[in-house]
Amino acid sequence: MSISLRFQLAGNEGWPPVGSESIPFEKLAIGYECISVPLFVKDLSVEDVISIDQEENGFVSCWTHVQKSSRSTIWLLRLTDSPPIHECLKILRSLQCNTVGLDDFGCYAVDVPAALPIREVDAVLEMLDEELVAVAYPSMRHLA
Repeated sequence: MSISLRFQLAGNEGWPPVGSESIPFEKLAIGYECISVPLFVKDLSVEDVISIDQEENGFVSCWTHVQKSSRSTIWLLRLTDSPPIHECLKILRSLQCNTVGLDDFGCYAVDVPAALPIREVDAVLEMLDEELVAVAYPSMRHLA
């Protein structure tokens, strides 16, 4: 059964640009399996299974890993109006990565499958100018 879990986000100087993130999960007997790449929740990847505590308002108050997947999550943040980020995302999708984004805020997340060597992903990311796009690895599961 698929459900969305809502995570309250702690803001710092206006970041992230939203107060919460809703992420789809599959309810399992042992916990909740993440089925979409998160844009703002650190240390979470697709296929991770987590246990949660929820507040009365429905937000996840805390969570822990039951089982970590072998998938990595990469975040991209557009720092200017027009870097070639969409071409990069298109190439990553052709490599079987899943992507999500908030175009209005220039935020994107990339789900890297376990079978895809990270060096192939890094080669694509090298096409981005670090002055125009920030790259972060909030959930790195691939070995170099």
